[in-house]
Amino acid sequence: MTMLEDALRDTFAAKAGDAPPGSLDDIAGAAIRGAARIRNRRRVMAGGLAGIVAFAVAAITVLQVMSLGQPAAPGSTVSLAGPPPTAAEPIPTGTQTIPPQTAREIDAIGGGSAQPTKKVRLQLPDKGTVAAAYQAKDGYLVVNTQPGGDKQQLVLQNDDNQQQILVDGASNITVDKDGGQVAWANQGTVTVGSRAGDTKKVMTRNTTSVPSDAKPVAFVGSDLVLGRADGSAFDVWYTSRKYTESWDESVLRVFGAHPDGKSLYAEVKPVDPEKSMCLARLLLDQPFTEMKRICGLPPAERNGSRVSPGGHWLAYPVSGRKQVAIIDLTTVFTDGKARVVNLDVTTKTVWLNATTFVVDNGDTFQALSTDGKLETLGVDSANVVLIEPLYAG
Repeated sequence: MTMLEDALRDTFAAKAGDAPPGSLDDIAGAAIRGAARIRNRRRVMAGGLAGIVAFAVAAITVLQVMSLGQPAAPGSTVSLAGPPPTAAEPIPTGTQTIPPQTAREIDAIGGGSAQPTKKVRLQLPDKGTVAAAYQAKDGYLVVNTQPGGDKQQLVLQNDDNQQQILVDGASNITVDKDGGQVAWANQGTVTVGSRAGDTKKVMTRNTTSVPSDAKPVAFVGSDLVLGRADGSAFDVWYTSRKYTESWDESVLRVFGAHPDGKSLYAEVKPVDPEKSMCLARLLLDQPFTEMKRICGLPPAERNGSRVSPGGHWLAYPVSGRKQVAIIDLTTVFTDGKARVVNLDVTTKTVWLNATTFVVDNGDTFQALSTDGKLETLGVDSANVVLIEPLYAG
């Protein structure tokens, strides 16, 4: 497999307003002259100390003017859908840029059906980390976890090395598999938005109140699966109406949506505790109705499980990280089989295309085909991000 080098470099431009020329100098001069007059009037009564105090008051006045009188940075037309702002967390203002001196580059590997692998560069704010990255038709959608770890941004980096922050100051940002929908949590609410056409914006569709520990997990059609932060239960928000709680504790994890847009694949609790992992296809029905179930599959690690583009395959690191399981979702409920490949892996995984599952063995990336063939990509996996191609990308 040929690796194609495609370095994408961004330049971030700092946006900051300046006070009108001369305005601060004029204010400072007036303050100093006022202080001098006060000193002269009170020198006889209080001596030099009163003059020093008066001068300090004038200097503080100047500092306040300098701090509060700055005009706002130029805005943009990017529309952000989100809950009303609070004093502690103002509503995002749309397109934002990051000064070049605080940005850093990271390597990433993306792919697609025509070009299985290619190496690109993404730029992040200093100290930010990538939670997820997607390849869309208009560039790369990067979910960036901000310093502190409790807030995220959704950034669009296009092929012209320009960036836009589409969602800012949110948590648990989720992107739909076709790239057309985005969901995020913020202060007891969840919002869904749409990326319409070539507008390069996220437009609000709906916002609803949720428990404080609820987070968006996955889109199924236009509806949204929610999960508890501790993974103890799952629910559905039918996004065309207000959310009503109906948590299902029998669902242990959600793997991904079925191509019909009405159901999903999930791990469910086994009736027999001695049985290994149970995979089910669930219909959304306030919240779920079990359609099919198969048990006895290799148990999956907590993270790293992914449904392939098109929904044909499920692949995941097996518990213990010494094997990778590949399951044909079109036949598994009748034959109950899984292909298992012996391979040391981490939970850093991605489907680069419909039939190629890439894993990290701790040192380098390896491409595993659905027929069991394994190929080493020869790329050092340390600090490299895997980019997932979106279906519509």
